[in-house]
Amino acid sequence: MAEIYLELTPAATVALPPLRWINGAAPTLPIDYSKQMERAGMLSGAQRFHIKSEHPRRWTLVWEMLTSDEFADFLTLNGYNQELHFQNNWEDMTWRHVVITGFQYDPVVKLGGCFSGHVGDSASVGRWNLTITLDEVS
Repeated sequence: MAEIYLELTPAATVALPPLRWINGAAPTLPIDYSKQMERAGMLSGAQRFHIKSEHPRRWTLVWEMLTSDEFADFLTLNGYNQELHFQNNWEDMTWRHVVITGFQYDPVVKLGGCFSGHVGDSASVGRWNLTITLDEVS
C-alpha cells in the first residue's frame, strides 16, 4: 500500500496511519486541482475573467476507526498551525507544502453509548473518525 507523509520537515517525517474503511467500501483520495480565477462584472453587464497562473491542489483525506494514540498524532499536527510538508505516494513522490484547512472528527459510537476514551488520553481505547483537508501553498 502506498504511504502518506505529513510533518514539519521532510527529514523528520513518519508515515500517517494506513487508510481504513468499513462496510466494504473502498477509500477515495480525491484531489481537487481546479482552475483558479477571478471574475468581475462590468457596469455594462459583461463578465471579465482573470485566470491565475498557479493552481494549487486540495486533498481531502478520511480515516475511520483511528485509535486514540493515532488520533492524538493528528491533533498534534493540526496544533502546529503552520505550513507542513506532505507527500501522497498514492499520487506521486513529490513533497508539497500544505496547510491543514479542515479538521473534522467524531468519536465512533457503538450501540448503547460511546467507546471509552478522551482526546489526549493515551491509555484510552476510544476510536475516532477523522476528515482532514490539506491546501497546497506556494
